[in-house]
Amino acid sequence: MIIRSITLNNYRLYKGVNTLSFINPDEKNIMLISGENGFGKTTFLHSLIWCLYGKLMTEVEVEVRKDINSNGYNSFLRSNINNDVLSEAETVLSDEVRFTIKKKGYTPETEQLKALTTYSVTIEFAEVVIPSLPCTSIKISRSYDIIQDKESVDILIDGAKNELANEIGPDVFINDFILNKDIARFFFFDSEQIVALAETGSASDRRKLCSAYNEVLGVRKYEDLKKNLENVRLRFRRKSSDIEGREKLQKLLERQESLSEKINVNKDKTASIEAELKALREKDSDYQLQLMREGQSSTTSEIARLEALISTLKIKDEEYKKSLKLFMDYAPIAIIGRLLNETKVQLENDYKKRELANNQHSRNLIVSEITSEMLLMLTKLPIEKDLSLQLQEGIQDIVAKYKEDISADETLLVLSESDYEEFMAIYGNITSTYKSEFARLTDDYRKNKQVLERNSRRLSNINSKESDELIKRLRAEKNQLEEQIEKKDLDLRQMHEEFGILNQEMATVSKHVSELSKKVSLDDNDAKKDQVAATLIDELSTFLVSLKQEKKYSLERRIKYVLNSLMHKEDFIGRVEVVINGEDMDIELYTTDDIHINKDSLSKGEQQLYATSILKALVDESGIQFPVFIDSPLQKFDKSHAAKIITEFYPQISKQVVLFPLLYKELTPEEYEIMKPLINATYLIENDTTHSYFKQVPVDDFIKA
Repeated sequence: MIIRSITLNNYRLYKGVNTLSFINPDEKNIMLISGENGFGKTTFLHSLIWCLYGKLMTEVEVEVRKDINSNGYNSFLRSNINNDVLSEAETVLSDEVRFTIKKKGYTPETEQLKALTTYSVTIEFAEVVIPSLPCTSIKISRSYDIIQDKESVDILIDGAKNELANEIGPDVFINDFILNKDIARFFFFDSEQIVALAETGSASDRRKLCSAYNEVLGVRKYEDLKKNLENVRLRFRRKSSDIEGREKLQKLLERQESLSEKINVNKDKTASIEAELKALREKDSDYQLQLMREGQSSTTSEIARLEALISTLKIKDEEYKKSLKLFMDYAPIAIIGRLLNETKVQLENDYKKRELANNQHSRNLIVSEITSEMLLMLTKLPIEKDLSLQLQEGIQDIVAKYKEDISADETLLVLSESDYEEFMAIYGNITSTYKSEFARLTDDYRKNKQVLERNSRRLSNINSKESDELIKRLRAEKNQLEEQIEKKDLDLRQMHEEFGILNQEMATVSKHVSELSKKVSLDDNDAKKDQVAATLIDELSTFLVSLKQEKKYSLERRIKYVLNSLMHKEDFIGRVEVVINGEDMDIELYTTDDIHINKDSLSKGEQQLYATSILKALVDESGIQFPVFIDSPLQKFDKSHAAKIITEFYPQISKQVVLFPLLYKELTPEEYEIMKPLINATYLIENDTTHSYFKQVPVDDFIKA
């Protein structure tokens, strides 16, 4: 499918009828549309999304979503008409004419006024392939009448209205046969926001990625078919003659439906809170930037942390002072090092002398006791007195030879054993650790003092600037914003908790429904149909498991291949894992060494390449042929990555690629020369101060080196 033409009529800057005709792409698939900022590049891109999806465009375009969610869709519709046309309509149309058109519609006499009261966007597609509906072209036109406050969509197939489009409605027709809204953001995107395509920081982001995955890879239609078959089986049981079982089942189904509604409400609220949180955090960042510009970059929490740090540093300062005071008690002793050493030597000598003397005295006592016992024993022996006396004298002479004389040297210092040991411990501490410990302590004290003084000065400086009225106001507003963020974070946690409880209850109810369904008796005819449906459901379940696994592996290979082909780091990605858990989906990256890669650690350019790889992989897997529109291309890529995007991504992503660069800023002459062999046509958006319009220019004249 390609686009043959696009027509904007009175849409915002584009006054009157403005038609852009596309040349059928051959081997050259790139079309460039450029203009100065404010001329309507982004407006043109948004107009296409509105033409296709109307109110549902909020699910495709983030920037528009903010506007519509804030002011409402009707306000958005009224704001899209060209201002000059609106002014002319207000001048020309009387209240009476307005009233008549609003109540009765247009007459042949007022039909020409539509040029002032209506704006529209029309897209004509060629090379359309719709199963069971042979056709060559489809024209979709969405318009809005400011008088009747009415939005209309017309679909012409080969120039005529079609029963299928009328029967299912334009929105369903576009969603089913042109481009599903769940995957539209993969074909309409801004390179500034391309990373958002692959952001999975929140539950809603993961659900959106999973939804796109299921839709793009053809999983959704099989899941819908399975669900329809399950509903058929339930209808059989609802009309069963088993009244008791039927009533029990009905109550369970009603509870299931109620839970489903609550879960959907929870999802919507969660997505809304996440969007609000994102907006609040962006606003908070803006306030922080303003404070930085005013020389006040510290946040309230940072100031609180700074005050806590200073308090801790002050406590440490006192502790260091106390420790140093204890060290100073030993300083005099440490200073008289030589005298201290002499004292230690004297104490050791005196201690040895006393120990030796004590040992001698003990031995002599033992000898004396032995001698006394021997002499006593001699007196008791039956021998002559003279002989006994001789033996006694002999024993005493022998003992006298071996009995030691106790040293008569006096000791200078007399300490008890405990005092001696205490002194030696102090001496060891002073001589071995005092110097190093004292040096370490003084160094720690000095460093702590420096940090304390530095942070004290910083806090003092902050406090002095806090008196500035502008900073006061910014600080107050930022504090209010931070309170809102904190409250929203709490709300989000509560929604997640509620979601878990609801899901758990839903699982329980679904289990009871399944069990009861087996027990409810059916009529013979319905029982046969039910069995067929059950068999198909089983086969579909088996098929879906196999399909999801196959698509999962295929997607992993494609993402890895594209990433490695686009990145200048050869074989940087060793493995890609697609993780699917129910309605959640995430993509994990690993190095060649199988080390997990935190996607937040990637540079902005690498994150864009990652998102680009997902985009291309999904599009390739889907087999969908639809033009790709890219606003602000190449803005975040470096030169090496930009060249690869031009030569390897744009030529392969789609048969028709429409780029909206800002000349010389988002597309350099060097990059244009690389792209030129692939360019089909080039257009400029001109502005004559009243409105914008399209002008085709030769490829060679589009940008000059």
